[in-house]
Amino acid sequence: MKILTVEQMKTEERLSDEMGVTYQRLMENAGCAAAAFIRRTLSNIVGRNFMIFCGSGNNGGDGLVVARKLFEEGANVIVVLCGGMPRSDEAKYMYNCVIQAGITMLDIELDRSKVEEFLGGADIIIDALFGTGFTGEFRAPYDEIAKMINSDIAVKISLDIPSGIDAETGLAAKNSIRADFTVAFEAAKPGHLLLPGKEFCGKTEVVDIGIPHEVREQVLKNCFLASEDMVFSSIRRRPRFSNKGTYGKLLCITGSANFPGAAVLSALGAMKSGAGITTVATTEKVVSMIASRIPEATFLPLPEDEEGRISEEAKEKILPMLGKVDSVLVGCGLGRGKDIGGIVEFVLENADCPVVIDADGLNCISENPEVLKKAKRTPIITPHMGEMARLCGISIAETVKKRIGTASETAKKYGAIVVLKDATTVIAEPGGDIYFNSTGNPGLSKGGSGDCLAGMIASFAAQGFIGTSCAVCGVYLHGLAADKAAKELSEYGMLPSDIPDYLCKILAEKGL
Repeated sequence: MKILTVEQMKTEERLSDEMGVTYQRLMENAGCAAAAFIRRTLSNIVGRNFMIFCGSGNNGGDGLVVARKLFEEGANVIVVLCGGMPRSDEAKYMYNCVIQAGITMLDIELDRSKVEEFLGGADIIIDALFGTGFTGEFRAPYDEIAKMINSDIAVKISLDIPSGIDAETGLAAKNSIRADFTVAFEAAKPGHLLLPGKEFCGKTEVVDIGIPHEVREQVLKNCFLASEDMVFSSIRRRPRFSNKGTYGKLLCITGSANFPGAAVLSALGAMKSGAGITTVATTEKVVSMIASRIPEATFLPLPEDEEGRISEEAKEKILPMLGKVDSVLVGCGLGRGKDIGGIVEFVLENADCPVVIDADGLNCISENPEVLKKAKRTPIITPHMGEMARLCGISIAETVKKRIGTASETAKKYGAIVVLKDATTVIAEPGGDIYFNSTGNPGLSKGGSGDCLAGMIASFAAQGFIGTSCAVCGVYLHGLAADKAAKELSEYGMLPSDIPDYLCKILAEKGL
């Protein structure tokens, strides 16, 4: 699926206009494509009752084109003007075409009672109020219009994106339109993929609006949707002539007296993702607690402090390992403390391989994230929203509101791959590319899920997956395994420890 930001879409439209495919032509194409989608979806539109709510902007102009096309093909159409007369020249032209066609036109302010009367008999409502230019909250009278639309039982179809959804952030205004279908023009926008916006879109269909091929080639496309093909093109069948060294050596610096399970879950995620040798570096007491749970792992017992965490003295034992492994995972269940921050910095300075930093590893460097720049290879950080907020020194609310920008700016600033975990996980790399994940479910909202994911990403890094692919593959497969687990165990009953087993089932189904 092609994904464009709002600004990239505006650039495509501007360049298209300069090449002779005008804004008016694009509006006509968009409306025609939406009408064609409606015909395909509803099979028969003849005699069906449509109400098309049009704002005064270009999204309203798209709606006016849809009204004309459906009317020409035998549908009963009523256009409801919301916000007065169209503003742009293109939308004004489409308005005049609708008038000439003899289509019934109502004004929401002047004809409110008639609108409510006709709404009771509507089969399909088309939302053409705002489109991708909307931000913030509805102002009067749009909040009442949105309530009116949402309360009706008719099928609802939104043009480009449901009104009330911020196309850049996915944030939803109060009373945002809840569409059954959304017709996205030219490309999906981030708001189609990010929650909560995604839940308001229903089924999203992307339609071509005639942007010239030359324009598409000019505009930077740095947003991608992680897909099954993308992931499984990176995971190859294992050659017969291979051994454990072929699939990488991973060092997991994880666990403490209070969080021994984090060491287990991250190691299981790593081993069942295919790492050849997984060494768990943790305190002696934790080793004795978990060794029987993961007998396939090797162990590096480390000294501990009075709180049962890995102590500063552990650096001497860790250092020789940093030259022997292909990736390092540090952070899961380590707890917080000055020594932990020092260990993370020490690993970044001395590991000549990718370093994955999760959980407490991130919390302990949040006061000085500049240490990320000491890494010899591009580090991978896997924060959830709270950890990201601490790392950037902003509120969680601001992080959620600007999640794409925050992830991208952090990746560029520190030269790191950022895996910003959320209902729709966003992966950003220093060069500017952004990946959106499409798998996973609320069953992952349990302590330990992130440990398993971090182990999977570190495992793929150890196996030599290049750049962002280890993060994309880890996140996608982690969510896919969770989806499979939820079908059999329920979102309530599934556990993070189930994920590695369901990952194995997926890989087996692929013949891997």
